[in-house]
Amino acid sequence: MAERARLAVDQRACVASGLCATLAPALFRLTGDGVGEPRSALVTGAAEIESAEDVAGCCPSGAVLVTPVLDGAEG
Repeated sequence: MAERARLAVDQRACVASGLCATLAPALFRLTGDGVGEPRSALVTGAAEIESAEDVAGCCPSGAVLVTPVLDGAEG
């Protein structure tokens, strides 16, 4: 398992449900329009990555994207 992952929210796909910020406020915040955005583009550690993946799995529009950063890849 990767120890780092890129975290993003597809702003066009986001339906502004606020679920990401409710489930993981340490990882996500809402813009003034209520659209989710990551607090940081990079998450580290198994617990943070697992939390981000849980949110991605619950996102009603599939807008939350978690991409592992493999060893040796630039992060």
